[in-house]
Amino acid sequence: MQPGTNDVERKRERWLLAFGIAFIFLSISLTLGHFKVLWGDEFVTYWVGQQGSFTGIWAALKSGADPNPPLMHVLSWWSTKAFGSVATAIRLPSVFGVGLALAGVWSIVRRYAGPLLAAAACLALMTSRGFDYSYDARSYGLLMGFAIAALACWVKTLDGKRQGFWFVALAVMLACDLSSNYYGVMAFFPVAAGELLWTRREKRLRLGVWAALLAGALPLLPYLTLIRGNIAEFGPHAWNKPAAGMIAESYFVLVEGLFWPVAIVAAVWLWKRRRQKPNSVQRSAIPAEVRAALWVLMLYPFLGFAIAYGGAGMISARCVIPVCAAFAIVGALLLSQVAGRKVVLGVAAFLLVWVLARSAACAMLLRDQRQAFFHLRNEVDQAMAPGEKLLVGDSLMVMPLWWYASPNVRAGLRFPIDFAAIHRMESDDSGEQNLWGGRHGVFPVPIDKPNTMIEPQEEYIYLGGQEGWLAKELTDRNFVLVPDGTQVNWGGLGGVFTPLAHPTTRVWFVRPR
Repeated sequence: MQPGTNDVERKRERWLLAFGIAFIFLSISLTLGHFKVLWGDEFVTYWVGQQGSFTGIWAALKSGADPNPPLMHVLSWWSTKAFGSVATAIRLPSVFGVGLALAGVWSIVRRYAGPLLAAAACLALMTSRGFDYSYDARSYGLLMGFAIAALACWVKTLDGKRQGFWFVALAVMLACDLSSNYYGVMAFFPVAAGELLWTRREKRLRLGVWAALLAGALPLLPYLTLIRGNIAEFGPHAWNKPAAGMIAESYFVLVEGLFWPVAIVAAVWLWKRRRQKPNSVQRSAIPAEVRAALWVLMLYPFLGFAIAYGGAGMISARCVIPVCAAFAIVGALLLSQVAGRKVVLGVAAFLLVWVLARSAACAMLLRDQRQAFFHLRNEVDQAMAPGEKLLVGDSLMVMPLWWYASPNVRAGLRFPIDFAAIHRMESDDSGEQNLWGGRHGVFPVPIDKPNTMIEPQEEYIYLGGQEGWLAKELTDRNFVLVPDGTQVNWGGLGGVFTPLAHPTTRVWFVRPR
């Protein structure tokens, strides 16, 4: 064997595995992103981005059109400007975000456990619901991507090589995470925990890391105005108020099936440690400061809950999405300490089958959603006479319907909002708050108070639920609601995705008594 042959083979294996993971990721995310029907919140991202300038985007966010910082909207604006206003282009920033998370997972695991386990860790991440945000045009894919990239940059600083570059990269990743979602502030905790442990062990201070943390936090200063406005606007009637159930949902629903395999590997690792002789000393290949950072990353749901309970007032499991990557990394690193190469090969093969099977199941669910949505859209189109007005009472449905409907439906579409009536009947007004904040030039849908949109003796088509506030408003105004005879059952079409409409939404004819 020629000298260096093993190095060449290892390098070839590393590149083949990296290319394979990238190919699988892009094939699935771009295919499903092209096929999936755009839903309500994605249009919020799109239309805020279509303001066409940073000043316009900032003004839209300040008006309350979206309770998120501006980076996702800016990237969406650039992406659609380059590739057109199609679903794939609108979702391309999210593809980039989850791709960045996979790159971070690969970097950390390959460093301590080699390329095969790094590939297995990437596949493990793709079995979680965190992967689904690679084809959802919201901020969560970027939130995960920049958080894991920041952690990977910090790990790189431990080499002592090119530290200046990695300090700057760390600051940029943290700033971008905070500019993607306000819960990006949690990305500072794993880095700070790991660095504090390193400082204690080495008994010296690395000013570059702390300067990077400070620089990465600077975007928070201009965002404080937006944050206070969002809490005041969305907080009182938000659907996602902090509740302890969010923590369980984060681990058992967001991490999904990955939770239990990692728990089993962790149990095996603990069992093997207990069987070691009392006087034996086994040093871990993973530095204590890296392990500390990873355990803090595993505690993301608890950190997020504490921040929400302490003042933010709103949180959902999606806000702690980096915990999915935490399980993938920790699971792979623990496996490296309890299993040989043959077992790892088997695990990687199993994960590949899992990813492909799960993606196929998601594709079938997206197909059913698409068919149901277009069936309902066609029902609306057939029910509307030329020049007739359509009153929409479902905040999830209004923007997808405007986007995909015929010109006749678009011309007649109206979205009335009466917050007093909504608050009397419903616990959540988040969708209405988004639309109301962007009613003056951000969103293309006519949005106003009912008195300006509903005439006493006119006939309408109504799209919504019979128990909704708008249905009651129409009844109180002496209208009769008659169902058109067709109803789409949306109840089972949410799955791992936000549904396109509420379960009771259907088409009604509205006539004066």
